[in-house]
Amino acid sequence: ALKLARDYNLKLIVTGAAEAWIVADKLAAAHVPVMTGAMNNIPETFASLGTRQENAGLLRRAGVTVLIIGNAGGGDEDAFNVRNLRFEAGNAVAYGMTRDDALRAITLTPAEVFGVADRVGSLQAGKDADVVVWSGDPFEFASQPEHVFIRGREVHATTRQDQLEQRYKSLPPNYRRP
Repeated sequence: ALKLARDYNLKLIVTGAAEAWIVADKLAAAHVPVMTGAMNNIPETFASLGTRQENAGLLRRAGVTVLIIGNAGGGDEDAFNVRNLRFEAGNAVAYGMTRDDALRAITLTPAEVFGVADRVGSLQAGKDADVVVWSGDPFEFASQPEHVFIRGREVHATTRQDQLEQRYKSLPPNYRRP
């Protein structure tokens, strides 16, 4: 793929890439970004013995531009489920990626790679101002969004599940366990 991109002057982005750490030096030298996850990078078959949980961190330390995507393990329907990105980033930190690199891999780096960093990816004057304020560390499972801003305006993140929880928080006496 690297030769093909070089021969035809193509802009290449490698996705999935659970074993990309093996050729990290070549990817870095060719300035090829890698989109990978950090949760399902464990060997499942003989063909995937080179898969490692440290993949994202190893790539980044080698100088590769890393974009963290959800569940990059192989065609799963959740591969681009945004709700999992913070957990993928947290896992990448647990396996050696720096916190700053992990945060950047789910914010500014994708915006830069896809050519929209002039609008999104970081908080700067003139940008869209999309931001989530968390109750704690955004990479922790227990943290919850407290405020969500899209284009600088607060939107309420209340879901139907939240509404149902509030509605049925206190059950009538007939429904309570003995």
